[in-house]
Amino acid sequence: MLRLRLNGNVDGTLLTDCSRLIIPVVNVLFDGNYGLDDEVNLFQNESFITAGNDEKRITDSNFSVGPNIHQRYHIECQCKPDGSVIVRVFEYATQIAISTAVSDTDNTSFNLPKSGILYLHSTKNTKEHTITVVAPNGKKLSYAVPVIRMYDYSLEKLIDKRLWFLIPFYFFNFNLEEMDSSEEMIQEMQKTYRDLWDKMDSFVDDGVITEFEKAAIKAMCDKVAEALSNKYRNVQKGVETVMGGQVLDYEAKRIAREAAEKATKEAEKASKEAVEENTKKRDLEAVKNMILFGVPEEKILSKYPKSIYDEALKLVEQENSEPKEM
Repeated sequence: MLRLRLNGNVDGTLLTDCSRLIIPVVNVLFDGNYGLDDEVNLFQNESFITAGNDEKRITDSNFSVGPNIHQRYHIECQCKPDGSVIVRVFEYATQIAISTAVSDTDNTSFNLPKSGILYLHSTKNTKEHTITVVAPNGKKLSYAVPVIRMYDYSLEKLIDKRLWFLIPFYFFNFNLEEMDSSEEMIQEMQKTYRDLWDKMDSFVDDGVITEFEKAAIKAMCDKVAEALSNKYRNVQKGVETVMGGQVLDYEAKRIAREAAEKATKEAEKASKEAVEENTKKRDLEAVKNMILFGVPEEKILSKYPKSIYDEALKLVEQENSEPKEM
């Protein structure tokens, strides 16, 4: 899930709740042409990174779009540019590549995901970064990590490009320190969001986005604005007037619950079985790769059930016992 961590207590989950909204972001970052009806598949986003001690980290996203689930995408959300983000991007990319590795007799293919960075704060010098990997034989592999800078996007531009997923992060573009001493700027901010709510209502009426998606976006706008304005009393009051008190999380959950209750039990059962089957297949493949790559049993069992481990181990043993062509 794409996570926003502000002061350690704000957790955005738009990727999980409204996964199709990430598609226009993918199209902008990676020059794609996916449609909003293309399926978004979310995959495990926890990885063990070894740096002296084993450390479990959570990447911001690991997903595919469309029928090719082998083409993974990975987008990191970064508050400010620093040297650590590109290292983190490559760490997570290699972990995703390991989990999706394909072995064929004497060859193993590691498919790196398409990685990108969303910068919430940036400057005009914040640009895409090139990663270069040097193999033991001296050959080099270089690829670019594109970026989206919130600095470059007005609210009108976000709406025009259908980047609804990024709307909650627009609040990062305000100079809150200056706004805190300007009633005029606070009123302009309030008008901006009131106009936004009206536009989103019209999007729902036109069938562009759903009521649930609108509510989820508003909930995330509320959380981001509340967290960022915490140190600015006057701004905080202005935020509470235009956003606060709406209990938007509960609105989104209520809409989701009502939609779920309309589904038939047969459809729910079929969907659950399909999800469980797909999840099991992905977990088996991941555990099998981890066994092949020598990951200790106790580490695997810390992430996966023993039943999955045992079944994956049997698959590995069966493959090893099959006669090899000479």
